[in-house]
Amino acid sequence: MNRNTETKELILKAFKKGYTPTAEELLQKLRVNNPNFSRATLYRNLSAYCANGELKKISAIGQTDRYELNTGCNYHLVCEVCGKVEPLEMAGAIQTPAKLLDYEVHSHELMFYGVCPKCQKKKNS
Repeated sequence: MNRNTETKELILKAFKKGYTPTAEELLQKLRVNNPNFSRATLYRNLSAYCANGELKKISAIGQTDRYELNTGCNYHLVCEVCGKVEPLEMAGAIQTPAKLLDYEVHSHELMFYGVCPKCQKKKNS
């Protein structure tokens, strides 16, 4: 196996369902076992994985971009205090607004902003 393939596999293996790191958090995780892992290599591969649909970049207002495995989930919870982003599984599909019916929609994203239970406990302590 060549080095390029090994590098790509290391990046994908670092992701688990529900894990939504920033690029820097992911870099620190990868460097635990690979201290010389290149930041440029990581960013190049994250971009390529997002372009081919294996990963998804999550851009939340006021937060650093995060990445996750593309599981088809387009709904997320964002903690405004700690920045944690969690995928949100909806019980059913959201009804398409009438205004969109004339559009060719390729994707959508829905973000819920609030304060996670852990940050609420800290605030109330």
